[in-house]
Amino acid sequence: MPAKGFQIIGIEAKRHRKSGPQKQVRIDHNTNIVSVRKISDNELIVEARYTVSYGLLGIVQLDCEVTYHEGKSDSIKKADERWQKEHKLPDNIAEMIHNRVLGQGSFEVLNIAKKLNLPPPFKIEVPQIKIGKKGEVSKNHSGPEVA
Repeated sequence: MPAKGFQIIGIEAKRHRKSGPQKQVRIDHNTNIVSVRKISDNELIVEARYTVSYGLLGIVQLDCEVTYHEGKSDSIKKADERWQKEHKLPDNIAEMIHNRVLGQGSFEVLNIAKKLNLPPPFKIEVPQIKIGKKGEVSKNHSGPEVA
């Protein structure tokens, strides 16, 4: 996988004290590429920011670094040049970086949100076991079989 390594370099989190009770909380996710550094002919270090906004309830923001490695030095050179000129990465590289940040960062935000008593940033489905009466077959049997 070309996008590898994920290192948190900064965390900012806040639960707003005066937020009143809310019926439904809108949780917005946003990732931004902040900077790109070429460290070799085959590697870039991409600094990104992942923000999860809980509206009036609070906010969690992670600053992180992702290493992007590719065998072709030509594409790394082009990506670095494009970043220097336009502050944009090629779509295929940007997609991998954003997905890496979302994938790794979501679990970090989940832990931070729990500590701040904020809702989880994504839906968590816990497997459940349904035990019916002896001899009955459960129609919604989606869990493991229990003897």
